[in-house]
Amino acid sequence: MQIIRCTEENNDRLTEIWMLSVRRTLSDLDPGDVQFYARLFREEILERLELHAVQSRFGGELTGFIAMNGSKVELLVVHPHYQGQGVAGMLLDHVSQRGELAVDVGEQTPDVYDFYQSVGFIETGRSESDASGRSVATVHLLRPEFKAQTGAS
Repeated sequence: MQIIRCTEENNDRLTEIWMLSVRRTLSDLDPGDVQFYARLFREEILERLELHAVQSRFGGELTGFIAMNGSKVELLVVHPHYQGQGVAGMLLDHVSQRGELAVDVGEQTPDVYDFYQSVGFIETGRSESDASGRSVATVHLLRPEFKAQTGAS
């Protein structure tokens, strides 16, 4: 597997991965919310953010992606068939060169919150709305910059 920088030609596959994730993770969203987030995905994620994806060894298929806004993880999505295979960890390791990483997680997705905690993110605060102003309780997480330990005693 390798990590690539995404271009416009990857947008269809990224959208497919994102939609599969939404249907699996947020199955209780009403159709209006799905349409709202689909528009937001196209306009904000695909068009404005820095995107990196993991490409499989066999066939070069994209298996997951991360959308970055500076050092903030705006979106991290792995195709359901590739979950549990280290794809998300590879993407986070790739962007960790930026130093400290931040992410916001909706309280309605406790599995996502648990994942980020398992890879070193800590809770730094909460708010009653998400970044788009919608009334969705949100948890703010931060992963401190990784500092290599020196061999000095």
